[in-house]
Parts: sequence; C-alpha cells; structure tokens
Amino acid sequence: CSPEEVLSNSVLPQSNMQIFIGSSAYTVDSADSIESVKAQIENKEFVPANLIRLVNGATPLEGGSLAGNGIEEDDTLTMMLEVQGGMRKKWKKKRMRRLRRKRRKMRQRAR
Repeated sequence: CSPEEVLSNSVLPQSNMQIFIGSSAYTVDSADSIESVKAQIENKEFVPANLIRLVNGATPLEGGSLAGNGIEEDDTLTMMLEVQGGMRKKWKKKRMRRLRRKRRKMRQRAR
C-alpha cells in the first residue's frame, strides 16, 4: 500500500447510508455530492434537478459532499422547489396605468 492510498482511505471513509427526502428513501454514499443526490431525485420523482433545493433543518444544502454538510445516516432532508418571486410584469404595467390615470384626474381637479 502506498501512503497516498492509506491517507485517502483514512480521511474519507466511504460508506453507504440511507437518507430520507420527503417520504422517499435514498441509498447514497457519504462522499456523494449534493448534485448527485439531486440527480437521483430527478430520476425518481421527475422534478428537474435545477429547480430542487435541499434543506437540512434550517440549513440549505448548496454544494459539497453530504459528509461535508453534516448529513448522517437516517437524516431527513426537505425538498423545496425554487420559484421566482415578485410581481408579474402584466400586473405591474396595469397598476402603473391606473396610477397615471389617477394622477391626471387629480391634476385636472386642482385647476
């Protein structure tokens, strides 16, 4: 055994573990990345991986490995979908028109 092999085996022990996401169970490796877990979810749940946000308690999981994020055996993660927020442009446009009309009326009354 070379020293590199011993070091790599002792630093990152790879072990299969089971985690729960929602009501589904997934068998993953502790060294797996968050992206690979999202890919597994995409294959099983048919949700695009780029829309999935994983949360452990109150901590969002954005990158790195499961072990690096403190995920252990039988942990339950919450899956959320990333949704864009804000007012729709259509409503914003309509609202601005109403405000312009209202201001115009107020100016005419003030004359």
